[in-house]
Amino acid sequence: MSLDAGESGAPDADAAPDVPMTTIDGGARLGGPCLDNAQCDDGVSCTFDSCNQALHRCQFLPDDTRCDDGVYCNGDERCDLEVGCRPGSQRDCSDLRTCTIDSCVESTRSCQHVLRDADGDGVPDGHCMEGGDCDDSDPTVFPGHPEICSNGKDDNCDGNVDEQPCVTPSHDTCLDPLVIDASGTYELDTTAASFDYSGSCTPKNLSTRRDVVAAIQWMGAPSDIDVVAQSAIGGLALGLARTCGDPASEIACAAAPEGTLVNALTRIRAYGLAPGAYPLYVWSDSDTRVVLNVTRSAATAAPTNETCGNAATIVPATPVIARLVGTASDLSSRCSFRTGDLVYRFTLAARADVTAFATALDNYGTPILSLRDATCALPANEISCAQGDQPSLFARALAAGTYYLAVSASAPTDVQLELDTAAPSTAPADESCTGAPMLAPNRTIDVNLANHTDDIGVTCGPAGSKDAAYDLELADDSDLLLTLRIADGDTGAISLAAPTCTQPITERACQTGTVSPVRLPLRGVPPGSYRVVAESARGNPVELTAFVRAATPPSIVPFADTCASAITVTEPGGFFLGNTANAQADYSSGCDVSGVGAGGAPDQMLKLVLTGPRRVILDMEGSDYFTLLDVRRGDTCPGVEVPMACSVGFSALRSYLDLTLDAGTYFLQIDGYGGDAGAWQLDVRIVAP
Repeated sequence: MSLDAGESGAPDADAAPDVPMTTIDGGARLGGPCLDNAQCDDGVSCTFDSCNQALHRCQFLPDDTRCDDGVYCNGDERCDLEVGCRPGSQRDCSDLRTCTIDSCVESTRSCQHVLRDADGDGVPDGHCMEGGDCDDSDPTVFPGHPEICSNGKDDNCDGNVDEQPCVTPSHDTCLDPLVIDASGTYELDTTAASFDYSGSCTPKNLSTRRDVVAAIQWMGAPSDIDVVAQSAIGGLALGLARTCGDPASEIACAAAPEGTLVNALTRIRAYGLAPGAYPLYVWSDSDTRVVLNVTRSAATAAPTNETCGNAATIVPATPVIARLVGTASDLSSRCSFRTGDLVYRFTLAARADVTAFATALDNYGTPILSLRDATCALPANEISCAQGDQPSLFARALAAGTYYLAVSASAPTDVQLELDTAAPSTAPADESCTGAPMLAPNRTIDVNLANHTDDIGVTCGPAGSKDAAYDLELADDSDLLLTLRIADGDTGAISLAAPTCTQPITERACQTGTVSPVRLPLRGVPPGSYRVVAESARGNPVELTAFVRAATPPSIVPFADTCASAITVTEPGGFFLGNTANAQADYSSGCDVSGVGAGGAPDQMLKLVLTGPRRVILDMEGSDYFTLLDVRRGDTCPGVEVPMACSVGFSALRSYLDLTLDAGTYFLQIDGYGGDAGAWQLDVRIVAP
């Protein structure tokens, strides 16, 4: 914004048509006259606006990092002094080699170059790799594949056809089934088998699917039969029928989830199966060993509580078993039901807190819970949901009335379900955005989410996550770093929202992750009142910090190849940009991969001088390669590595360190993991310990 010179007596930066805009070193543009920063605003959100005190003219510096949309593969966004942020060009990952399939991988923020494997059998083309696939158009031919008898192919690429020893199929048809007449573990192999029998769930790959057959044979009373099939490779399905070769006699059919490439699992269950012999088909779209776990138990009836209309009654404090195998998918949930579901009904005579717990009775899937109102069936009727190894769903002070609890899972499993009720409780102060407690800048707080609910819908975390909100007040334009430390195995999310929490302030103002700490960097946030929302998928305790610093322009690090030319970092820190691609490999690192050459990857150096004990945050998120950040101490270059102060950044979040350091001189070694190099970003924040 600009001040009116007639009111303040100061020059008006925008009201001087005789002062042209000029560009100076570093891409900055000079505007009209000024006395202080408040008089300078070019209306472009991605520029750093200030008053150049030496020239007494407004200075507008483009800051590309303010345009970063957080997506690596769509290229680097740029700040244009005239129009603001411009989109980048799609990142070019081509290595100009015909033998590689080149792609950009967003999850690691890197380019991937995979040797060509046209038939998808896992072995690259022999034209591209010595000892590779001799026929890259046939997925059943590759080195190491068993030689199949009498098929006229060189299955194992040894230059011979149908040589001994070779493999013939086992249990390929109902004429030679594997007999299963007792509970236990059995093994089948689909190698060399043909496709003989169809079913409602057979693999879709017509060119590679095949089947083998077992015979379920029972004597005595009717029984429940449970069959779990597992293989190392996807494309797996199971089918049980009454008559071999008759699709119309199918009793049960189930396939591993579509798109499963490894560790496939599928499961079927037959209820009250009469004694006799039944064909069990095992389908696959590859040559693989399949392990069957077969369990025979006393006959029971199949569950009937498949929908809201025929929901079973669940009594508080009385566990029930939900058998999800073979159930249909009738409901949808924000927590993404993946198998069929079962539905239970309960009624509250008075307002109460409600907690539901679920535990899988096997290792085949993780439970998913959905609490629903009296209408039940529609997506809008879901009150809350939860998912995980042992999910806990909590709803506070539900009004008297009828409610429904639906259960599903990530894979076919049996789930023990329990519902508890208690007197209505009072929500904690940080439960909602209204009246949220203050979050002091640069101070870490503990957040206990055990008695929280999922009631703030603005963050990017998993559905059903428990959340808390805090008030963050910014007096000036600020560079923020929000961090959320989570427990192992948890998924956390953090967002910066408006006071109403209706949505994050920008598309980038929300971050989720499974690596602790979850980090959300935001540059140039305008002054105002905000809400910091923290989430945990499991409702575990978390640690929350809002690191706040006055907005600063990036500092370019052009050389700094050794300690002698290191750029000095002063308190309270800053934001630094560099590129190691043209640097030398001068210093090794204790946390680098073994086998790299002397000095490791190319590196650049920064010098850090602390006048007293300080908490130092070093964040390399936004860098374009697999980073390595090493902190060294000592007046003599390069100093001694500080214990536990070397961080490898081979994930998309890159290197991160949160250190408490004594007064002294330190060197920050900007390096690469495993010889990698490229453009880097380093956010340095220095605060009181």
